Amino acid sequence: MIALRAVYFRYRRGPAILDNFTAEFPKGITTILGPNGSGKTTLLKLVAGVLTPQRGHVEVMGRPPAELRGRIAYIPQTGGLYPWMKIRDNIAIPLKIRGLQPAEISQVVRDVAEALGISHLLDRYPREVSGGEQQKVLIARAVASGADVWLLDEPLSMIDIDYRRDVIEALRRLGKTMLVITHNVQDAVDLGGHIYIVRGPPLTVVSSLAPGQYSRDAAELANAVRQAYKP
Repeated sequence: MIALRAVYFRYRRGPAILDNFTAEFPKGITTILGPNGSGKTTLLKLVAGVLTPQRGHVEVMGRPPAELRGRIAYIPQTGGLYPWMKIRDNIAIPLKIRGLQPAEISQVVRDVAEALGISHLLDRYPREVSGGEQQKVLIARAVASGADVWLLDEPLSMIDIDYRRDVIEALRRLGKTMLVITHNVQDAVDLGGHIYIVRGPPLTVVSSLAPGQYSRDAAELANAVRQAYKP
């Protein structure tokens, strides 16, 4: 579903973030688990088409990301909302791009907002809601987009503990292919799916675990991560 082949990328200054990086990520939920600064966000941006590799190839559903406009939803850890637009208008952006009629746009926005428990935020501006609420708005916009592949950067990092389970269940119910990056072992356990343990830079996969190959206990998975990092 998502493939990177011999990918090399570095920013203008500093070391290579990916150097001859090759990996394939399957359908369903895949979590990239590793420390901050290892190159996870750069990986996500390459898959999203936000960045272009200096060498190598990136494919999503067998095609370059640039050819999949509207079919990939990239949800950054922070930002991503237009501050001059109300929440309802931020959610509606992909629907307007698709040319839906105003009545249909309003209905879809109401439906996804209700599903994620943010109906009361629709007439507010991004500056008037919390970081966790902004994250839920970004997820709502991705739902509205109908995208086939979701790329999520630390999607649970700012979600209040009281709503964390609801967001996880909402993501899992969607049945989309999702590439999620996190440094939080508990997030990886709760999201389920395939887990790739990484370190870097340059970004390197040190272990991969399929569903059923790891404990649902976060402490046990944390120990497995420590073992994977041993030389």
